[in-house]
Amino acid sequence: MPLSQLLADEIRALRGDAARLDGCSERERIARLADRAARSALPVLIEGEPGSGARALARAIHDCGERKERPFLRLPAGEAPVQSERPTGVSGLLKEAIGGTLFIQDVECLGGEGQNDLLDCLYRQDAGRAHRRPDVRIIASGSDLAGSVREGRFREDLFYRLQALPITLRPLRAQRDAIPEWAQLFIGRFAADEGKKIRGLSADAAALLARYDWPGNLRQLENALYRAVIMAEGPFLTSTEFPQVASHLRGIRIDIPPVPVLRASSSTRPAPAPESEHVARRDPHALSLINDAGEMVTLADLEARAIRFALAHYQGRMSAISRHLGIGRSTLYRKLKELGLDDEAA
Repeated sequence: MPLSQLLADEIRALRGDAARLDGCSERERIARLADRAARSALPVLIEGEPGSGARALARAIHDCGERKERPFLRLPAGEAPVQSERPTGVSGLLKEAIGGTLFIQDVECLGGEGQNDLLDCLYRQDAGRAHRRPDVRIIASGSDLAGSVREGRFREDLFYRLQALPITLRPLRAQRDAIPEWAQLFIGRFAADEGKKIRGLSADAAALLARYDWPGNLRQLENALYRAVIMAEGPFLTSTEFPQVASHLRGIRIDIPPVPVLRASSSTRPAPAPESEHVARRDPHALSLINDAGEMVTLADLEARAIRFALAHYQGRMSAISRHLGIGRSTLYRKLKELGLDDEAA
């Protein structure tokens, strides 16, 4: 289940006057702001550091609004120069997104022509010129749009029009108390996807995750938890499932014992260990071919697990994922869409 769907579920739960979102005030704050945005047609500006979940939140707002059955198009302004005259630029996507939502990611990276096209669209919407007004919902994301305005790289008038409904996503290091709650949300999702019975974090794992600064924010936490769920064999995730996190924290070291090597003597053969003392050891990077019912997993399931693991391991970097999986990027995008993971690519 993509993060956008989890966030959309929380918006719907809030509307249904459900329980207080597991007691996490930050998640409740985001859900309330997103609900307000979903009920409105005003432009939305989502600001936060990279990996904070802006793309997933934009999709959740779209999915919970009146336009949910219409197109949701994304313009990744930070990935390549965007020219307004290109079919995939601002003007082209505004036409394709008629009736739906256009999400402009890293909007501060838009060039001058793209900014002009976007401002013209918003101006016509405000002016109420029905015969020329594009029926498109605009959601934009950025990390420091006010700074770009001060430096003269972004139009101030466009900034204020985009800021009609602002949502700020706080970095994880500023909401350490909420990290276990976010973690539980991801664990429940991944455990269900993998068919595992994992109840949550152990006390030592929760303390470990709360100490780390998470420079990659929600995306990094999500990836770390996916690896942990894949490797876990017990009902709780422990600190041993997070060696990469521990390696960044001073004073913490997690040793994973190696598999012992038995050397057979030419004169004697080592006696087999008693069955009751046998401990099955597992390569921490192995994908199991047997499910909980003792049956072989299908090739389709194995492929899906490999893609999910690569997505987490390479942190959504599509070129690295396609190269190491040995498939083309177009094939990878198609498979991600089939698995419902296209919202999680970087």
